[in-house]
Amino acid sequence: MVPPGKYRHIAFCFLPQLVFGLFALGIFGRSYWFLLPILFLLVIVPLLDLLTGWQDNAHFDKNNFSPAETSLLQWNTRLYALLYMGAVTCLAITIHRYNAFETGLIIVFSSLMGGICFAAAHELLHAKANLDQILQRITTSFLFYPHYKLIHVRSHHVHAGTAEDENTAWLNESIYAYIYRTIPGSMIRSWHLEARRCVNGARFTGRNIIQNKMFSYALGQLALLLILYFVSGLAGLLFYLAQIIGAHIVLESVNYIQHYGLLRQQHEGEYEKTGAEHSWDTYHFFSSYVTFRVGHHSYHHLAVKPYYLLATEPQAPKLPAGYFWSIAMVLLPLWWRRVINPRLKAVS
Repeated sequence: MVPPGKYRHIAFCFLPQLVFGLFALGIFGRSYWFLLPILFLLVIVPLLDLLTGWQDNAHFDKNNFSPAETSLLQWNTRLYALLYMGAVTCLAITIHRYNAFETGLIIVFSSLMGGICFAAAHELLHAKANLDQILQRITTSFLFYPHYKLIHVRSHHVHAGTAEDENTAWLNESIYAYIYRTIPGSMIRSWHLEARRCVNGARFTGRNIIQNKMFSYALGQLALLLILYFVSGLAGLLFYLAQIIGAHIVLESVNYIQHYGLLRQQHEGEYEKTGAEHSWDTYHFFSSYVTFRVGHHSYHHLAVKPYYLLATEPQAPKLPAGYFWSIAMVLLPLWWRRVINPRLKAVS
């Protein structure tokens, strides 16, 4: 028996791919046509959430999907990553053809597209297939975050909601203070994690530095920049850097939102177990599906499952809007605190 809503669920899981169709229309039409994907993500998707009131409360088990359906859903994230990297590379090579107005719109849209690609990369790094692990290494390197899996799996999932986690935002900490803290903090923590792994009780030597994955990551990022420069020139390199900065702002805004002010309590020096109440969730339907259901964050921490199997958590505090409008609030700290702090007190 087919579970109710299964095929609708599968269809909407592919909503992120629509942005590439809108992007193609922008390339074809030029000028104001580049506004299409931006308006879709920042205006149309949130308005559809508001007007319909639909919630992404679908929950399916692995055995609800056939092997072919499961493969299709797995290829969804792989395809998004490949299309994003291909699109940005082509744009970097051809960016000199566009005027300043068009270039600005392309950077904004590519940044949003890169922010969604971080959600796809997040799915890939948690997957077990060798293909996914190879692709996540390539994708996270292209996103200029090669240590994403390292910091996310070995630090964030262990220390979320504690003072030991660089990716947990403190109460009343602004997004700008958070970014200033979390980006270098995550890099330093990753270096330390790798240093401990390489030494593992042995005497420290220069060889330990070479074995540190962060060392090879740094070389890889330098190689990426050099390749982009030789392939696309200075203009292409500057475009890549501009859109990757924008993508990181989107990523860190989401990271900031997900655990803002939700700290685990300590009892006799031990932190309480991570619960649904330690993550902000948002189930706004269209915003959820277009971001690979990243709003089901509490369930992700409780049961690390693929995006298409995530469920709702009644005990998780809820955001008033999907991520696109929530990020807009976050970028204006006074507005964010005025909206979210009362909700935080209600769940404390």
